[in-house]
Amino acid sequence: MTVMLKPALLLTDAQAQSIVDRAAPGRRVARLSAFGRGEISAVFDVELADGRPGLVIKIYPDTLQWKMKKEITVAALLSAHRLAAPVSRILLADDSKSLIAFNYVVMDRLAGSSLADHERDLSEPECFAIYAEMGRLLRDIHAIPLESFGYIGAEGVVTPFATNRAYMSSQFDRKLDGFSTLGGTPQIAARLNDYVARRAALLDGCATPCLCHYDFHPGNFPVATGAERSLDCAALRAASLGMTAFLPNAIAMRLHGRRATGVARHRQAFS
Repeated sequence: MTVMLKPALLLTDAQAQSIVDRAAPGRRVARLSAFGRGEISAVFDVELADGRPGLVIKIYPDTLQWKMKKEITVAALLSAHRLAAPVSRILLADDSKSLIAFNYVVMDRLAGSSLADHERDLSEPECFAIYAEMGRLLRDIHAIPLESFGYIGAEGVVTPFATNRAYMSSQFDRKLDGFSTLGGTPQIAARLNDYVARRAALLDGCATPCLCHYDFHPGNFPVATGAERSLDCAALRAASLGMTAFLPNAIAMRLHGRRATGVARHRQAFS
């Protein structure tokens, strides 16, 4: 079997086995498959022989090779704090390009599948319980302090900002510039800019930088029937407790063994 990789690479069973040999010597690949989600990295599920827990191979495109180091940095930060959910361990980070032409990491795979795959089958109480549990984990992540506001890169915060208003104002300016570049009308851009400027003082209410996540959607929430939970490190940044638009995602929730409808309604309630 051969799986097509983003951007243009064929990852074969033999290559996957060579990668596993480096990350977990003695383990044998039983099945290789691509995860359907993921817009930046190519992510592969590796089932192992003899029923051993599976692995995940995450491969980064040439233009974003630095994201591998970012993920390692954030994983180390999370592991230094006690969370209600375990974080997948990075077993190997390889930038040698000796096996494949891209940087990649190998992580252990925690039990569960995407909440997006289950949401139509969930009961309303179960949805509420899952989102409440997600919120509790967000609170734990927001308790992880950072030295400054800003975007997290390969070695930490790339451009430190002293205040939340300064960082978020820079982000709004950048996004509004992109809005215009991509064809947004000057009139709408001006209205957006005026809206942000008149409310910028609200950003001063967030005084303490902390770890936050900015890709909050059900596709990044694994759910499992047991107590396993997991956290994806790829979309974390240094933001403030009050910036709910940039909160964490990729939290594995527990289904408690019940059929658990109405996720969209609760998603709106928490946004």
